Amino acid sequence: MTDNARLQAVIDKFEIIEVSTLAMICRDTGDWVRLPQCFHPDARLTTSWFDGTAREFAEQSKNMMEGHQPGDTQRHMMSNPRVTLNGRRAINEFYLVLHQGRTLDGYEFDFQTWSVTLDLCEKRDGEWRISKRMMIYEKGRMDPRTPGSVPQSYYDGLDLSRFPHPIRYHCYRNYRSSGHVPRNLIMKGSPEERAARQSAQEWLAAGT
Repeated sequence: MTDNARLQAVIDKFEIIEVSTLAMICRDTGDWVRLPQCFHPDARLTTSWFDGTAREFAEQSKNMMEGHQPGDTQRHMMSNPRVTLNGRRAINEFYLVLHQGRTLDGYEFDFQTWSVTLDLCEKRDGEWRISKRMMIYEKGRMDPRTPGSVPQSYYDGLDLSRFPHPIRYHCYRNYRSSGHVPRNLIMKGSPEERAARQSAQEWLAAGT
């Protein structure tokens, strides 16, 4: 690889990581103008509460955030990005920990969810944007913000049976916000994860 090619690869990887990061920041800060601009017009996303186009995702995210209570918080914390390039296509895989503070039924909770994100990115008209975003979920937890402030009877009364066990608290929180029962979830170590990764690699290999 020539020095110019190496330099271009560095630039491409930086721009890809930047657009993936910006999409998360816009989601947390409520920047509904720039959020869809991180994705190509035909982009699709699959998350624990959503499966559809990027523009629909921005609209529904806005509706969810408008339903939050004062004091609710949200941060998507990204780490360890690994970008694999092939021409005008790339996969950006990174770890994601979602921190959320919510008040449910008068109790204050802190939620954490661990996952891996696969961003399939394309360079069109000189700009890298996300073409498809897939989430691979690992685990989640739900803790009282103040230790001992939530009685055990509250947890005993939760019906979490409809949700995937490793992220049952994450899905319950989203269900309380959106009313949606998750579908098409990809769990770590599952056949669906293997299929998603294979599909992503086949898509990448077809790049030019």
